[in-house]
Amino acid sequence: MFCYVFFLWSFFVTSSFALPSCPSLCECDKKDSSWNVYCRKAVINDTVYAEVLNQLPLTLRSLHIQPPTNRGGSNKLRWNDNINRFAQLRVLRLINCQIPAMSRSIRLPSLEVLDLRSNNIEHATMSNFGGMPKLRVLDLSSNHLNILPTGVFTYLRQLRSLSLSNNTISDLSTNLLRGLNSLRVLRLDRNPIPIEQINDLFTDISQLDELYLNHCNLSSISLLALDRIPQLRQLGIGGNDLKHVPSKEMRSLSQLSVLDLSYNSIQEIPACALCNTNVSKLDLSNNLLGIAKGSQFNEDAFRNIPLRHLDLSFNHLDEFDSKWLGWAQEELTSIALSGNLMKHFDEVWTHSLKSLVHLEMAYNHIKYIPVQLPTRYYHLTSFNISGNELSYLPDNINNLLPNVKALDISTNRFHTFSHTDLAFLNNLDQVYVDGNPWDCSCAIQGLQVHMRDRYAMRHILNYENVRCATPSLVEGHSVLAITDMLILLAGVLLFAAFLLMILGCIYLLRERQYKGSYVTREHSRTPLTMANTHSCSSSTNDTHGPLSPPFDPFLVSTETFKATPPLIPPISPKPGSSYFGI
Repeated sequence: MFCYVFFLWSFFVTSSFALPSCPSLCECDKKDSSWNVYCRKAVINDTVYAEVLNQLPLTLRSLHIQPPTNRGGSNKLRWNDNINRFAQLRVLRLINCQIPAMSRSIRLPSLEVLDLRSNNIEHATMSNFGGMPKLRVLDLSSNHLNILPTGVFTYLRQLRSLSLSNNTISDLSTNLLRGLNSLRVLRLDRNPIPIEQINDLFTDISQLDELYLNHCNLSSISLLALDRIPQLRQLGIGGNDLKHVPSKEMRSLSQLSVLDLSYNSIQEIPACALCNTNVSKLDLSNNLLGIAKGSQFNEDAFRNIPLRHLDLSFNHLDEFDSKWLGWAQEELTSIALSGNLMKHFDEVWTHSLKSLVHLEMAYNHIKYIPVQLPTRYYHLTSFNISGNELSYLPDNINNLLPNVKALDISTNRFHTFSHTDLAFLNNLDQVYVDGNPWDCSCAIQGLQVHMRDRYAMRHILNYENVRCATPSLVEGHSVLAITDMLILLAGVLLFAAFLLMILGCIYLLRERQYKGSYVTREHSRTPLTMANTHSCSSSTNDTHGPLSPPFDPFLVSTETFKATPPLIPPISPKPGSSYFGI
């Protein structure tokens, strides 16, 4: 039986190696024959990378390799042309892998997204992109690019999004983007590019929808030829030390709907700040709006614009009244007040915002959610209270936030959830719980069940950063991995128990056979011993018959031997006169 079990186990192991398997350092989402693979558990080097590529099926559709964010170290890879065998690959992300250069032999005919952020790439040439005719998104941000030659992107006729942010590009070649008639998104953040050269780019990409020039050392945008890209819908000019809202410069952008003015030095919003635009989302975070006391908003600041989303985070606000927003009060659906000096919940923050459904109050040193909240909170569908000092939710949380579907309570002080908390959270679509000091004893099972029900969204909800703080045995481990470890351990223990049971049965059977043979030998040996003893006796009593002859197995047939009962030693003779010497 043991041999049979061992055969089945060997067959199972052999069969598992015959099929493509998910690499041990990766997670795999298998949809029919196509795979999406995420390798973000540990640091990966060239050897491991080669092994990963060899284990994956040819139907691979998405590969994401990135070092874990919660540990030190970085991946260290070189480009491996073995990637070319995945003809169906559509998404390739090799992030923070210290890749020194791209191959000139890339042949990925189905690739649509190439993300090479945070590597060590210094050069890019036309031949690097010749084998990716369907590429739509290219991200080369946070590399060491300095000069891009003319025509480097010539083969990327379907390119829609290009990011060159955070490089050291100080000079753009002539006609760099000529022929990219499908380009809609351009990111040039953190590059010291002269405004004149940026304006030259606009001539070839007048169809541009999104432009990002954040942290480009622009003290003014008055010289930007924004009228050359009249279809622009999103503009990022944050981190440029602007002192005022560039109202005049915005008037040529009638289609503008998203404007990022964060990380500047703006202290007030004047009347008709964004007139003649279509701005519905405005980011004013990390400015100086709270430096002076009282309202810094002109009552006509947002006149004639359909403002829906307003970010006022990190503006040194220790007081705020929603009435300050004037024309925006009626239609504003989202407001962010994170990172200010608000340590409690005040009615005046939201009391006049009749359409409010999304509220952000992260990083405000809030210690608890009261059992009564302002009226407008009842209508919230999204609530962000991350980065505070919460350690529990009130028992009536379901009544306080009955319409919430997305809740962010990350980076607080939660270590466990009550049954009431879990009942509330399980009815939500998205819950962010990363960055809390979780207690991974038995009480963590409820949270694990909640996370597994939303496992398909684990990358969006940052489950990789949901980690145990106690007990010390599992400190730093992923909450979900604890379950996997227990299941694996239980499986190993069950198999070990099964194997021990089989070995025990075999031992008992052998022991039984051994005892049977021992008794048989003992019984056959006893009469001979007793006969020899009698033959040597000094007794002269002849009243008893002669002793039985010694048993000779060679003189008895097999049948007779089987039927013959064991010999019993003779009874000791009674003492007679001869015994006493009379």
